[in-house]
Amino acid sequence: MIYRNSFLKKELRQAYTENKISTNRKIAFALFLGLISFAFYFVFQTLQESVLSDVVPEIMQPSYFSTLYIYIHLAYFLSAGYYIIYYDTLFFSEIRKNSWYLMIHMGYNPARMFFSKLLALGYTALFVYTLGFAAIILLTALLKFPFIFAYLPSLYLVGFTDLVMLTILSMVFSLYAGTIINARYWIGVSAFLILLLKIVLGHYDVISNRIAMQNIFNLFDMNTSLYFPLWIVVVVICGLVCLFRAGNLARYYNLSEDLSLLPPDVSLILMNSKTEKKELVAIRGKQIVERKLIHKVVTVLLAAFIGVALAINVFIIVINASSTGQEVSIRGVIPFIFQSNTMEPEIMVNDLTYFQRIDPQYPVELEQIVLFKENNVLYIERVAEIHGDRLVVDIDNYPPMSQIGAMKKTISRENIHGVYSGRNRWLGALILFANTIMGRILFLLIPAILLFYHEQIVKLLKR
Repeated sequence: MIYRNSFLKKELRQAYTENKISTNRKIAFALFLGLISFAFYFVFQTLQESVLSDVVPEIMQPSYFSTLYIYIHLAYFLSAGYYIIYYDTLFFSEIRKNSWYLMIHMGYNPARMFFSKLLALGYTALFVYTLGFAAIILLTALLKFPFIFAYLPSLYLVGFTDLVMLTILSMVFSLYAGTIINARYWIGVSAFLILLLKIVLGHYDVISNRIAMQNIFNLFDMNTSLYFPLWIVVVVICGLVCLFRAGNLARYYNLSEDLSLLPPDVSLILMNSKTEKKELVAIRGKQIVERKLIHKVVTVLLAAFIGVALAINVFIIVINASSTGQEVSIRGVIPFIFQSNTMEPEIMVNDLTYFQRIDPQYPVELEQIVLFKENNVLYIERVAEIHGDRLVVDIDNYPPMSQIGAMKKTISRENIHGVYSGRNRWLGALILFANTIMGRILFLLIPAILLFYHEQIVKLLKR
């Protein structure tokens, strides 16, 4: 009876995995969400003159909207990580461990038990998310940005509804996944699928618009996006599935999920209580092969991430070598980070540009953009005139109030090292980010840890 009376409190404690210090940990996690979001905002500010300013201007602006927009996404992904790590404690894996079996046969109501678990998990997510939301607002106030209250309720609702969707899907997965590791994979995949769904349904076109977000009812406008009606349908269906599936599953005693206890090449056959027919439940060999396949896929993805991250670091070192007075050629191509606006719009600031290395006999044509060295300094300009071995070059974009043509110069043909062949704005932004502290951690420190300790990490996840 004590357990019956304190079931909700038990779920509240379990929702944050600790008993005596659960509230303190919730507060600490919420403050961490606010601080890390604030830090990411400053990281993005270092990428101001990059492709990100054109693609995602909503995170680059000096406003509360940008910091809160970053927060709702970081809170979403970090909560997904929390669900994955503590999945065994938070969701319905306890039913498979027969924790509900005796209680239901003693008269406990499975519906009340389900709603207690859902309420406890929802309350915990709401508490952490709300406190972190308030923390990022207070931190942003230190920057003295103009305070516009109108879009705060809309942003708050967007972030919380994403957490609700992820939570209810995770609960469904925990009822159908055969193993804990598979359920964790499903939670991770679903976190990205929810974002993909928002993009496909045009929901991001609404939430990234500061003007539209000042009216919370725009989120429910079916003419602009069908995401919220679909969200309601998915949440209701998942809730009903959890309610009935959890109650039915807990009425039967579950055998151990560890099929390695079965002898080799032995099939497990049980009698179906409804049809009174024998059904094949599991074959030990097949299950082991499936698990090994999943672990191999994860190992390959992990190795790919480490390889790509380390390759990016090597590439960045090479690019950084192509600085003033220096150049590096990779299979006849000279990469160069252009840090000027003199060639806009052809080449933007912080674009990664490519120049084809040429020899002195290569014909240079009018209007070509060339890379040349003068006084041991590399320049990028356009060819305006050709007079034999002497070329007149000029920039494309003159600053305001400047005299057009004032920057023209004459150079020798032998000083030209390369001809412009293309650019990549995303790689330019990636290199800028990789040169920040956060970028170094992501592309160098984390891969190094995974490289040397991946076996211990995999064992920890299995446990």
